[in-house]
Amino acid sequence: MNVTFSGFYGMNNTGDDCFCKIAEWGAAKYWNVDTSYFLSKKIPELSKNSKSVLKKVPHRLNFINELLLDRHFTKNNHLIYSGGSIFHGKEWWEMEYARKNFHKFNLKIGAIGVSVGPFASVNDEKKVIAFMKNMSFICVRDQKSYDLVQSYNLDLPCINGFDLAGLLPRVSNNSEKKEKPTTSVVIGLALCLFGGKSGQTHHQNRSRLGLLASAINKLNDIWNNELTLKLFVFNGHKTFGDSEATRIFANFLEPSVKFEIYDYNNNPLSMWYQICACDAVLSFRLHGAIYSFMANVPFLLAEVHEKSSNFLDDINWLQKFRVGDFELSSESLANTIEQLVEKHDFSDDVEKCIVKAEKNFTEATFK
Repeated sequence: MNVTFSGFYGMNNTGDDCFCKIAEWGAAKYWNVDTSYFLSKKIPELSKNSKSVLKKVPHRLNFINELLLDRHFTKNNHLIYSGGSIFHGKEWWEMEYARKNFHKFNLKIGAIGVSVGPFASVNDEKKVIAFMKNMSFICVRDQKSYDLVQSYNLDLPCINGFDLAGLLPRVSNNSEKKEKPTTSVVIGLALCLFGGKSGQTHHQNRSRLGLLASAINKLNDIWNNELTLKLFVFNGHKTFGDSEATRIFANFLEPSVKFEIYDYNNNPLSMWYQICACDAVLSFRLHGAIYSFMANVPFLLAEVHEKSSNFLDDINWLQKFRVGDFELSSESLANTIEQLVEKHDFSDDVEKCIVKAEKNFTEATFK
């Protein structure tokens, strides 16, 4: 059996790369899949049993990719939408192709680890509902999406699962913290800039980054310069990536603060290993927080989008470590981070989420 996965892949985004890694691993382990195909022009570092279907061609030659998909789906008709905020009514090219050719190739469609909504309009929501009627199953990653799909009363199984990154501890057995000096505090940061449509923001981008840097500068003084920062560039896209936010933040730091920048790496597990070595993580990126949680590393997450709030709700994250859009003074933030780096064990909650994440594969059944 072969399976084809579709999503927002090939954009140099660590979170999306993780979806690819978990998809190929889970397909082989739970479904006995021989080859995992990805509807993308570029895929991250995966096993030799994973292949990209599409080619990089100029837009005027996109008919070549249509021919490639025509040939592909005559032999491989299992299509899985895998990971992320996919069902919001805004079609991209690969989804439009699947909708138009559903009957032609007798596509068997499912979804794992996805969110549903939010929708910009009622029409967008209607388009998603119409598409779902062609599906065999949908496994969502948050309670709000589950409740929403259930309200549609569709004739397909809806599984209440978890983000695919919840299986990282199963995929990698190298999650032990790296040895470091006992007096050193290691804090990871996954920063980004928020656009006007990203969600409900409390700060301008520079003010948010400045607030965070001010708290870090205070802590470095308190800890006698025994603080080390890991600055993670989760999204390496040249236009929409995290490099600019990371650069702005670094310029706000005092010269005495030690930091190292970890640029985007197409090995989906690279960031996972680095986060596992942190004492705490401060994240603007959802998957910076999910990686931290699954590694049993305490974190703060900016809640500027409902998918971030949904995640914190679903894991019952401690209220004292919920800071909205970092809506507190630099002094209060520094105090919160001090509490954050103390020893915390939420491994039981992590294990529950691993079990929920496994449902993406164990409860997926094609019609």
